[in-house]
Amino acid sequence: EVDVNTGSMINPHNPEFITKRPWYLGGSDQGPSLSHQADQRTEADRTELSLTSADRLLQEERYKLKQHRKEGKLRLGMWVEALKKEKKPYLICQIIKIAKNGTEYDLKFEDGTIERRVKFRPKVEGTKRNPRIRLTKMGNRSHDVDHTKVGKETYDSKRDAYHGYDATSKDHMNKMEERYKRREELRKSLQKQ
Repeated sequence: EVDVNTGSMINPHNPEFITKRPWYLGGSDQGPSLSHQADQRTEADRTELSLTSADRLLQEERYKLKQHRKEGKLRLGMWVEALKKEKKPYLICQIIKIAKNGTEYDLKFEDGTIERRVKFRPKVEGTKRNPRIRLTKMGNRSHDVDHTKVGKETYDSKRDAYHGYDATSKDHMNKMEERYKRREELRKSLQKQ
């Protein structure tokens, strides 16, 4: 058999249901072809983030977030932690509206509930009152990635255990060293007893 679109040879052992264009794809069936087997998505839909580009993007987003944290400003669409109805624990929510020159916020929690006119109050030293809204330090939602601009994340990059690990920061290594030093000291003290 010969492909009617390209003129190239089709494996004669391919069954008819593979070489024949199915009715639900539309278009007329002019004869045997394999063009309907190709990826039908548009080029924009086919773009995907690789592991390295996802890590680079994450570092850029963390840098931007760090700059905003220094400024201490909350932005529309930003993910924050807030007390729901003034009760602990802090829950992750998104700012959906800013009013009164950045003093009142409408928050949408993960369960879909919306709390309106939440006032931002900072932590006051010497009091037991906790801040109503605080920035998320970690977690996937602390920065939003626009997949329409960047592309879809690949299967591997979604499940990479070290995605976003910053090898340049010494914080992680210092924490691990302290942890194992404490364990070692405890082990030695137990051995002496």
